[in-house]
Amino acid sequence: MSPRHLVTRVVLLSRKHSLLVTVWAACIFVSSCGSSAESVESAKRGVTRFHAQLDSEQYAALYAASDDGFRRATNEPDFTKLLEAIHRKLGTVQQADLRNTTLAWHTGQGSTVTLIYATKFATGNATEKFVWHVTSGATTLYGYNINSNDLITR
Repeated sequence: MSPRHLVTRVVLLSRKHSLLVTVWAACIFVSSCGSSAESVESAKRGVTRFHAQLDSEQYAALYAASDDGFRRATNEPDFTKLLEAIHRKLGTVQQADLRNTTLAWHTGQGSTVTLIYATKFATGNATEKFVWHVTSGATTLYGYNINSNDLITR
């Protein structure tokens, strides 16, 4: 085989591999888009469930259903005290408006969906940040943060 034919063959192989890599990347992207939309919807349902359990003072159930990583970061008595203070000082959830959504993928660990809500309680307002861990289609609470002047000053 002449050097010219060899170069032509290498270029053709490179183009084939390039095309295969592009097709493979597109398949991964398309398949992740569908699952990310499902993950966000599952996380939104989790926020609705969280608020319902907060309003009905089901603090132990909230903690029990949280992710292992969440339970390693905080213990049940401390989490319960926080939720009791929120419920006592702010009251029940009246309206929760989604303000921001962030998705992150972690190799071998699933993904996380972070949702930021502007939440109106019966006697105050807050910004809530929920981080949901998504693995094998299951969504569990991985992090919760509340920022509220009304919570601090009451």
